[in-house]
Amino acid sequence: MYFNHINIISNPANNINNKLQSMLMDFSFGIIFGLAAMLGFGLHTAISQAPIKSIGPMKAIFFRNIFTSFILLLALMLLPHENVFSVEYILIALAISFVGYIPLLTFYKALDSGKVGIVTPVANSSVIFTIMFSIIFFKESLNEVQLFSIALIVAGIMLISLDLKDLKHSDLFKVSSGVPYALITCVLWGLVFFLFKFPVTALGPTLTAFITEAGILVFAGANIAVSGGSFAVPDSKTMKKIAIASFFGALGSLAYNYGITVSDVSIIATLNFANPLVATIYAKAVYKEKLGIQQYAAAAMMIPGIVFISYLG
Repeated sequence: MYFNHINIISNPANNINNKLQSMLMDFSFGIIFGLAAMLGFGLHTAISQAPIKSIGPMKAIFFRNIFTSFILLLALMLLPHENVFSVEYILIALAISFVGYIPLLTFYKALDSGKVGIVTPVANSSVIFTIMFSIIFFKESLNEVQLFSIALIVAGIMLISLDLKDLKHSDLFKVSSGVPYALITCVLWGLVFFLFKFPVTALGPTLTAFITEAGILVFAGANIAVSGGSFAVPDSKTMKKIAIASFFGALGSLAYNYGITVSDVSIIATLNFANPLVATIYAKAVYKEKLGIQQYAAAAMMIPGIVFISYLG
């Protein structure tokens, strides 16, 4: 029995099978985390719109990140993790949080000043930049099924919230349209979600999420202070919505970071940025918003894309 055991272990074909099974298991976990990120960020966006309109973008980010940082601190204490406390990578994570604060602020400003039907498709097109950066710098490769799935999802992202009437009657080059803010968000989100891979690999998913969200809290507070804004606590109704949105934002951050530890950034980012589908379903279920043929067509593109990339990729 002992020699049989040794032969099995040393069998090259068996080693290859074990590696393939491990890769498939990692890919499956990556898909689960990617879908969880999509759910978290989708609900976060849907619930955040009311507080943004009520108290403004900077203040909404500040109070959002008080809750988010606390939730992630609890996760850091409770979840099993193996962290290397590298000063270099902690500083990198803080730098990413500064870069990450800018697109979050510009996205909130886009939602506040522009029309959702214009700014959201532009902002969420950032997945194209994340994939591009990942292919160039991480040497990630995508097969035909994955490319087709990503194309379906990206097309659905742009279609699901695009309002052609809003597009026709808006001045895209004015700040009031929200589009300049959305364009900034698009490029910087594409960069940020690519850069997360570096601190996550060294510090671990949970610590990275905590550092980046806590950093955004500090930068938001500094921005309010410099601009002479108010730190007055919003009313209880608004705070409740911020707290709920923060929970889902923390879920999205954690799930995305865990996803990119076991799967390609390109795949997890694509699932993550499919979150407008979740926001649309939420609006239909909670706010009883009517969906048009365009939204159903977008969903009909995104859902197969998500299924294909999850099970056939």
